[in-house]
Amino acid sequence: MIYGGLISIPTAYGDLKSLDDAAMSDISGQSGITLEMDLGVSADSVSYFDDGKGIHLEGFRVGSATDPNGQAYHLVMIDIGNDASLNLDYLVEDRRIEFGDIRLAGAPGVSMGGLFFDHSLQGTFRLRSGGALGGSGYTFDSAYTMTGGRLGYRTNGNEFFLDDITMDVEALGVTLDVVGSTLQLRAPRVVGSWEVGAIRFSGNPLNHGVSADVSSGLTLPSYGGMSGHFDLTSATDIQAGGRDGEGLRIDSETTIHSASFLYHDDGNVVALRDITGYYDVNDLRIDVTTDPKGREALGLTLGGVQGEFNVGAVEMGGNGKSLGQVNVSFILEDRIFNGESYRNAVFLQGGGHPDAGPQGLRLATEWSLRLSDLSYTEDGNRVIFSGLQSWGRGDVTVNVTREGVKNGTQFFDGLRVGFEGIKAGYRINGLRVGSDDAPLQGGTELLLALGFYPAYEFELDGHVTLGPGGASGEGITINSDIQISNGRAAIIAAPYDSGSGEAPQKGLWITDLDYDGHLRSMTVDVTEEGLAIVKGEAWSSMDIGNLRVGDKLAGASFGRFVLQKYELGSSMTIVPGGAGEVCAGGVGGTESACTASGGVWENRGEEGITVKLKQILARAVSDDKKNAFTWETNRKTDASGNPINGSGNQLVLNDIYTSDGGDFDGDGVDDNTFGVRTDLAVDVYRTRVVKKEDGADSLGVVGSRGDEKIMDSSAPEGYRYVADPGQSDQANRPLGFAVKAESRFKELSINNIDLVHPVGGAQTAVYGVKMQNFDIKANLTATPIP
Repeated sequence: MIYGGLISIPTAYGDLKSLDDAAMSDISGQSGITLEMDLGVSADSVSYFDDGKGIHLEGFRVGSATDPNGQAYHLVMIDIGNDASLNLDYLVEDRRIEFGDIRLAGAPGVSMGGLFFDHSLQGTFRLRSGGALGGSGYTFDSAYTMTGGRLGYRTNGNEFFLDDITMDVEALGVTLDVVGSTLQLRAPRVVGSWEVGAIRFSGNPLNHGVSADVSSGLTLPSYGGMSGHFDLTSATDIQAGGRDGEGLRIDSETTIHSASFLYHDDGNVVALRDITGYYDVNDLRIDVTTDPKGREALGLTLGGVQGEFNVGAVEMGGNGKSLGQVNVSFILEDRIFNGESYRNAVFLQGGGHPDAGPQGLRLATEWSLRLSDLSYTEDGNRVIFSGLQSWGRGDVTVNVTREGVKNGTQFFDGLRVGFEGIKAGYRINGLRVGSDDAPLQGGTELLLALGFYPAYEFELDGHVTLGPGGASGEGITINSDIQISNGRAAIIAAPYDSGSGEAPQKGLWITDLDYDGHLRSMTVDVTEEGLAIVKGEAWSSMDIGNLRVGDKLAGASFGRFVLQKYELGSSMTIVPGGAGEVCAGGVGGTESACTASGGVWENRGEEGITVKLKQILARAVSDDKKNAFTWETNRKTDASGNPINGSGNQLVLNDIYTSDGGDFDGDGVDDNTFGVRTDLAVDVYRTRVVKKEDGADSLGVVGSRGDEKIMDSSAPEGYRYVADPGQSDQANRPLGFAVKAESRFKELSINNIDLVHPVGGAQTAVYGVKMQNFDIKANLTATPIP
């Protein structure tokens, strides 16, 4: 087997320095060698060839990070130990390693952009003979501290980079062996901590790897910072041979003993703590090849990946309060979905979006998530979203862009991720409560409250651009334009596999869906309260060709629905902690007052999620930017029997908007700052479920009207009905979602309600509707239904 070929034409330059008397006195009488030098290395190109296809790393340089023409300082002390081990103590200061551009030999005119890595290092390295399998291998110990780190990506003069990186790493007892044709690398323990002071963006071509703009002197804007720690064990096998001919094969197994990840925003934190898990990579092949469309690419194709991650606490806000625990397991491998075969592969190409400039990344992507389970545990109560599957293929582009219009395409400051011709889908089989082996139940429609459909197939185009800076200081600003076509989404869906093999999902389906959505200046910040998301301007149109019942392709249709939205300044804040103590079915702020009013006093615990929504529905400014709702029925059909939009009868609610009910700031226009405000406190909680009628239910479990459902693993169906449950029975009530909700607005208006006939045109049925001072409160429980 052959790995491929590597060619470089470097220029190296360095200076050996004489040590002064003070330095000499420090090492006098010591064994070993001390090397001190200023090092600079450059090469026009470093090329790798695989089966005649090449990838070129151009503008390669090792030198000073602060002086483009300077050299990096190196101090290395070399010693041979009594056990014949090689011992190195080293100091590296102000070093930059960079590639100015990355090109594929068969794709002239476009490139992937450049990478640079700045750092200073101080550490030790010990190498001795004898690997994990005996004397033919090697064992090494390594420990280092990195400071002043900077890792960046540059396209067309714009940069996105991690700034002020510090890292401490220790890897002891790492072994390297050759077994047959396999290079085996074993790391029994790798521990470390790291921090990124800021994630920055530069749109000034004169800047290159600097924290402050060279023209203005101002500090470059920041997305925020990151930090974390890790404690890992890993085993990696490397072999020659790609998916076809020359190349590389990598197999690895990694166990995460402990880890954490923190995102910092102006002193506030989102933290994933107590992370444990594992992931195994099987048959990863790396080739210089062509993608399925025949385009030159660096191909990464997977045989499979499986793993599991557990996050012990998800914290956010100033008080470090937890939302709960999250666990996810997954298997990525080849599979057939909807009659088509999917695999897991990424083909890296140069260029990105064609209007952004010649530099950028284009990723011809394909994925196949065979199975995944996602669970959420809150105050010891666990709900599992079981049987998640996903598939898709298409192009993803990556560019670092700056504000402006080029060739008719609007670009924004930041990291732009584009989508071209993505055809994808996902589906969830159902819910399980309590444990992985609990019976599969319905209830995935509960995800609609979080903005997710239980099943969704779509074609996607557009972009999301992540810019630096939030509403104030650090944070993220998002601009996006998204188009979805030929969509089919489930509002309610039965399991795709109830245990007897896969079957078409039945449910309530949004089909023939076309969506066009736009976001401008949406900010994301971590605040003292939680995670705050504020929309600047947002407008969209969702055209639902058919709302079907039963089969998503042939089910009976309610007709066509069109929902247009236009919002200014709407917001959502995610706050850790649910409802806490609640009086369900009554009133009162204490247990005794609640009970006296006929309610049930519930303590839903410390964890959970509270979502605070504010929707500012703006008045119409154009046909595209307005809030409206259209229902169309009795459409004519074309020669193929497909309904023709606009040919039927329509009910139109036009120009829907909110208001504060008066002009309180004196600008001559009614204020619109309150909007529709909704607070949702969501907990996973044991809820009271009452039988609605006498006799057997759908699974044959017998009970009387008014009996409570009590979970019982010894019962044939996992539950039974109890007329008067005691405390032990109440402790086994079904798990579900408990929602404390309040929705309110000052004024909601509809400008006009029209009836539209395909021949006679629009006739206004109602001129103006106003609803004022609504305040609706509710305590809801939702449990999966078998």
